[in-house]
Amino acid sequence: MSVTIEGQIDLAGPVGKLLHRRPLKNSTVMQSFNTDPVSGDLFVLQLMQGGLTLSGESAAVDYDTRNKNGDMCVTRLNRAGAITGYMYLRGFGHGVNLGVENRGGVIRLWTETASQPNSKNEGFGTSITNFDFRSGTVLDYGSSLHAKPYRPTPGALFATPTIDRSANELVVRFYDGGTHVERYDLAKASAGVFEPLQRITLPTDLGVFQGYTSHKGVLYLLNGESSTATRNPPPGNTYITAMEWATGNVLDHHFITAAPGLEWREPEGMHVDVRDGVTNLHFGFACEDPGPRTCTIVTLPDTQEVDGVKVLTDWQPIALASGVTADQNPPQGRLISIAGTTTLQLSGGVKGTFDGDAVIGTLPDTLTPSVAARANVPRNNNGGYCVARVEAGTDGALRLFGGRDTNAITWAQLDSFSAVWR
Repeated sequence: MSVTIEGQIDLAGPVGKLLHRRPLKNSTVMQSFNTDPVSGDLFVLQLMQGGLTLSGESAAVDYDTRNKNGDMCVTRLNRAGAITGYMYLRGFGHGVNLGVENRGGVIRLWTETASQPNSKNEGFGTSITNFDFRSGTVLDYGSSLHAKPYRPTPGALFATPTIDRSANELVVRFYDGGTHVERYDLAKASAGVFEPLQRITLPTDLGVFQGYTSHKGVLYLLNGESSTATRNPPPGNTYITAMEWATGNVLDHHFITAAPGLEWREPEGMHVDVRDGVTNLHFGFACEDPGPRTCTIVTLPDTQEVDGVKVLTDWQPIALASGVTADQNPPQGRLISIAGTTTLQLSGGVKGTFDGDAVIGTLPDTLTPSVAARANVPRNNNGGYCVARVEAGTDGALRLFGGRDTNAITWAQLDSFSAVWR
């Protein structure tokens, strides 16, 4: 544990999960995400995919042009990972970071804007702005529907925002001869008054930048590259760095091995969310190769240890498959940490006629592993067979193995299921 100041999140702590391999409105890689502080809904930024024809366009636009222009898509998802809305942004940038406010029930997004192409013809924002989220609409740079853009310096490039909810501050990262991060009073910035409270310059040796967030005096940075079997092979090179705002010192620089089984596994985006009194440092991975890409969000919660156990995700119901019924207590699962190891626990039982290997239920995203988790469980005793195997799959399916047409499983008890979860 490397925690040196109050409020700092332990980057070496056990991880949970928020979303698992969820598709977005567009098929491209997610770039960043944030949550509505009231509902908990997620907003994810990605580059707009090629082949779309939007309002004011006479024909479909290819991906390279979208990328050069800085055209983006915002996807809204509920906590279960279902898409509930979307919005298109033209001329804004690459989607590197995102801030979300809830102003009396109106969602206000902070993003980069005033996109300019770099040497690779990839558009990145030079300024920041904010606007209402209006599902199904297209917003163009220069529209009166977004706030007047703010450029931190006349030569600023790669400008991106986030919101520090613990301090009610807007945080802006940008490049101008060096990579800097500044803090602003959020209320003043929302009114168009930008007065920097502090600037720190970031280290240059952290790796490929992929996102940042700020909470209780600590700035968190995500760095790394996509990891596949042949390129930057697992466990990859993802790191999270914690810096102290007060001094500009690096507090921790931690190698991230979470979600090792994901295909592609490119780190993308960070956000701190406080829900039900628990502070969660979320960081994302874009998945699937060649695509369509999906979105996975992993969580470092600051839950307290009780009698040697940390509850990372409390009991969640497991949806039963057709033909499967609950045996006395409905099946449910949770994630706990014992001695720093994340463990999936199940409880309850199932009944049915399982005369072959079968899917008995579907796990919520919060319990779905990136590497299959397996354990033996008791079943009805028939001919001396009294043990079956249950597997939590990376596709979210909960499977029961061992039933045969000559020796069907009629019930299985899940209370003994306890397996390492990754």
